[in-house]
Amino acid sequence: MSSSRHEATGTTLPGDQHHEAATTTAGATNKAAAIAVHTQAIPGNHAEALAALVAADFHNHDPAPGCSGGIEGLVATMHWFSDAFSDQHVEVLHAVAEGDLVALHVAFSARHTGYFRGLAPTGRHFTVREMHMLRFVDGREAEHWAVRDDAWLVRELSEHPVVPTSAVLAATQPGSAVGSVPVAV
Repeated sequence: MSSSRHEATGTTLPGDQHHEAATTTAGATNKAAAIAVHTQAIPGNHAEALAALVAADFHNHDPAPGCSGGIEGLVATMHWFSDAFSDQHVEVLHAVAEGDLVALHVAFSARHTGYFRGLAPTGRHFTVREMHMLRFVDGREAEHWAVRDDAWLVRELSEHPVVPTSAVLAATQPGSAVGSVPVAV
């Protein structure tokens, strides 16, 4: 029986070093595939590359409104984003792999050049942060969960600037001109 050293405590633990090496290799492979999906295939609108990196029975637990949770919905969302946003770039801020799971913290940047959720193109450049949790099977993305601030993005892209609460309160104080501060709804 082989042993391994626990990283946090430095304690030697019984275990299978071959299994640990295989798990580490699989985690690195999964992390590389996750990064490729989210930094190259999706923002590049590459359906063929996406199909090679995603499992046939892929399930997105947080699909875009109106899209299925399968690969077809993911491809539709990719095309929708390609139509709405040019100059797409995804920067990986953090990537963590453990077993068959990969977590990505990314910054998605683009220019709003097409319709997005009913908003006409504004030409505005934006950056929004997202979190993605991915489960892999045989080196392919099989499940996806996401935390995105889509409400912030819609506000950021809207024609009316969002006024900080302090400015709204100041405008409604006695002596101020009521209605002088534009407020986005």
